[in-house]
Amino acid sequence: MYKKKIASLLALVMLLGILTGCGVVQNEPTGQQNTAQDSAASTTNAQSRPLDGADIVLKLSHADNDTSMLANTWNCYARTFKSRLETLSGGTMTVDIYPNSQLGDETSTLEQCSKGTIDIVVGATCGNLATWVPNFNVFDIPYLMEDLEVCNLVCQGKILDELNGELNSSGNMQVLSLMATAYRNLDTWNAPVHNVSEVKGMKIRIQSIEAHTNMVKGWGAIPTSVAFSELYSAASTGVIDAFENANYTLFMNNLYETVKYITETNHLANACMSVMSSKTIDSLTDEQFQWVRGATTEARKAALGVVAANNVNVMDDLREKNIEIISLTDEEKAGFKDACYDLCVESVLQNVDGDFYQRFLDSYQEAAAFLGK
Repeated sequence: MYKKKIASLLALVMLLGILTGCGVVQNEPTGQQNTAQDSAASTTNAQSRPLDGADIVLKLSHADNDTSMLANTWNCYARTFKSRLETLSGGTMTVDIYPNSQLGDETSTLEQCSKGTIDIVVGATCGNLATWVPNFNVFDIPYLMEDLEVCNLVCQGKILDELNGELNSSGNMQVLSLMATAYRNLDTWNAPVHNVSEVKGMKIRIQSIEAHTNMVKGWGAIPTSVAFSELYSAASTGVIDAFENANYTLFMNNLYETVKYITETNHLANACMSVMSSKTIDSLTDEQFQWVRGATTEARKAALGVVAANNVNVMDDLREKNIEIISLTDEEKAGFKDACYDLCVESVLQNVDGDFYQRFLDSYQEAAAFLGK
């Protein structure tokens, strides 16, 4: 426990260094005794509104809450991006942030971004981008990427460049950031799950992504599509028996209140991204787009910093909510993988280019070798 608290503090200090350097967290006047977390979490109305006098105001949408810089990953990304862009542009560019899915759900906001009516969408999932670029589906194969650090290196390399070119051509959008934040686990409330046979017949909420559907079918469960904004209600009223999410996601919309058990299946790397309308990009000068790129780099660092800080203590926080964490043996985890992996790969390869899939596997192996894994 002591080591966890020290690690949490170190992660928090590193994160605050990033946020302070970006101008998101301001130093308090001498004599004020705010804690580091309070300083990072508190944001004034002035910080959230577009900067007065800016020539360009970018409209940004995300689904996260906007109450905390440390607890809400995409809020941290959005506010860091806004602050850094205002600094780099000398106040000539700013951002109007719409949190809590105010402009629509993920599918709707991506469609609006493709048309140019929303400039930036933060926290988009690969599966939803596959509407325009089927090769994004490779990120939704369960158990394909078993190391987040390796995955994040792949997310910054030639694979992203290739996907971006396709997205620009077919979807009129470009990826600003792609990152793997955490692994997704199985969350239940009626009964604990220790092996794949115990999920048979369960109604498990999934995103409307073919690989996710086949994963749940392979487990012998019933895939059920529910919008994220309706997840709390669906869990509370018995519409579903389980859902699968990254652990930190349970603190979005207070989802932890519906959960009694978390089974650490670690079945899928939670790969998310921010995208920008190509129409908006085309309207910017080269210098202005470089400012956007610079702000994006810092926002990605800050978001991953939030995840790292949260991952250290989120398990303790969940246990404090009386949620039981169920760790699986290698054999039990293999049971989940074996039940769905081949089925998911087969279904994904019906839409993903086979040569791209091999290039992805090669890039993953190269990244692993580079990192000594």
